[in-house]
Amino acid sequence: MFQDILRESWVYREIVEEGLEKGREEGREEGREEGRIQEQQDMLIRLVQVRFPELLGLAKQQSSGVMKPGILSSVNLNLATAQTIEEARKLLLNISKDETKH
Repeated sequence: MFQDILRESWVYREIVEEGLEKGREEGREEGREEGRIQEQQDMLIRLVQVRFPELLGLAKQQSSGVMKPGILSSVNLNLATAQTIEEARKLLLNISKDETKH
């Protein structure tokens, strides 16, 4: 009975609405973060496909588990300026090491 009265109060409804809104905002932010990760992973794959196609399998493998868009962005920048396939290979192999540092 007391719970019914409480649930009907404007204070209770407002608290519930605030909680729901916070949950929706966190969900939207999570979705944006996942979108940034996917965008950076796609960019990495395209860069490797164009510049170092021999490393495509390694690029897909190494980038698939990275959950930090900043790391992927940094690797993409370095891949874009890499001079040799060996330099690109080292960048790709170090992705997982970079992620554990951050």
